[in-house]
Amino acid sequence: MQGFLKPYQVEQIKKKYPVGTKIQLDHMDGERDMPDGLLGEVKYVDDQGQLHMKWQNGRNLALVPNLDSFHILREAENENSENDECPDGCIRVLVVEPHKNPYVSTVKNDYRAMQELVGGCIEFVPLSELNCHLYCNDEGKLNGLTGNRRMDNGDIICGTFFICTDDGEGNDASLSNEQITYFSNRFHEPEFYSNTEAHSFAMEVGYADSKEEFLRMLGIVPEADENDFER
Repeated sequence: MQGFLKPYQVEQIKKKYPVGTKIQLDHMDGERDMPDGLLGEVKYVDDQGQLHMKWQNGRNLALVPNLDSFHILREAENENSENDECPDGCIRVLVVEPHKNPYVSTVKNDYRAMQELVGGCIEFVPLSELNCHLYCNDEGKLNGLTGNRRMDNGDIICGTFFICTDDGEGNDASLSNEQITYFSNRFHEPEFYSNTEAHSFAMEVGYADSKEEFLRMLGIVPEADENDFER
């Protein structure tokens, strides 16, 4: 644990890490959703010399010099970070687990690895923002997985899901820093649901103005009356 710093040491830290400094996390013990390589920005340095941060996964954990491992992200390194972080054949995704904050991770870009991440067969769910989509367990409700987050249509995703983007040709691709920040903020707060609420299925309700319209909504085309035909 870091001891108390002297005033001149705190001032040195403040000068070295001014507001807006880009930081890349090398390692932080005991925080599963603070992976190595996570990017962040300094909000301010307090009088104990701790760096208060805005991380790309939506968290605000402070960095403690001499305890946490991190470095300043240079401009060129920042520009290339989106492409250089992933091993070959992998994509950078945002993982959202029940009752936890989102975190950035990498996953091999094949369906077996994706199935392992969500714990079963994957289901594609389009998102309306930033050309992104998510994959979740398509039997999450049937298997009684924990309720996770509510979607725009009112349905609740059960179990772990992860978000990625599209390369424009129908292939899954890594998220950009902008996309990570957006969805980290959107799904930042864990949500809690009862089993009854989480495992029910959301249905869109429509209203019919006539018997014929009601039958069409059910997929039944009413028989045409012979008087409807022009003679």
